[in-house]
Amino acid sequence: MLSEPMTSLTDLLLSISCFYFFFGLQKFNEASIGQQHWQKFFLFLGFSTLLGALAHGIFERQNNLFYNSVWLIMQISAGISIFYAQAAAFGQLSNLKVRKLMISLSVLQFVVFLPSVFYFFDFRVVAFNSLIAMTQMIVVFFPSKIENWVYKTYISFGFFISFLTIYVHSQKLSFSKWFNHNDISHLIMYVSILLIFRGIKYQCKTQTTD
Repeated sequence: MLSEPMTSLTDLLLSISCFYFFFGLQKFNEASIGQQHWQKFFLFLGFSTLLGALAHGIFERQNNLFYNSVWLIMQISAGISIFYAQAAAFGQLSNLKVRKLMISLSVLQFVVFLPSVFYFFDFRVVAFNSLIAMTQMIVVFFPSKIENWVYKTYISFGFFISFLTIYVHSQKLSFSKWFNHNDISHLIMYVSILLIFRGIKYQCKTQTTD
């Protein structure tokens, strides 16, 4: 019997969507460095949520080595996904000095994140790491100019919606024991990554026609 069937199902929905988006971006023949980073963002996020589906569906929440190992790999994969999203975003910055600075800071952030996951063994480490990145994404892709406003709006709004997952988790908002805060967060994440994908796809099409 599945330990958390709905959470496992919504995690699986996320995973399948991420892999679909990953392959969807491969259709564009001339992949830029930024596009390759976005592909890795979806790839590692898909792997992370797939492990999440297995963890919630098969393993009981108990402190054993196998469950803890799956949990750690899942969180590390999520962190790698965030790192590639930052790399894709900062690579678009026009100011070379600012670009190098932000990329260096993202590397430092990941270097701090990695041992923190092992030391604290707490989902809040992943949430805080994601919070920093989401804030950066909204700033970088905020459509301040008419030029390229369409894809930037998609991406920035996609990351903005992700903030709701932090609120849902912190408040433990649930409709019932069969549809809890994890499930609500996963559905919000689905809308978020769908908007991000549409933005990236629009950008890729624009670059192809230019």
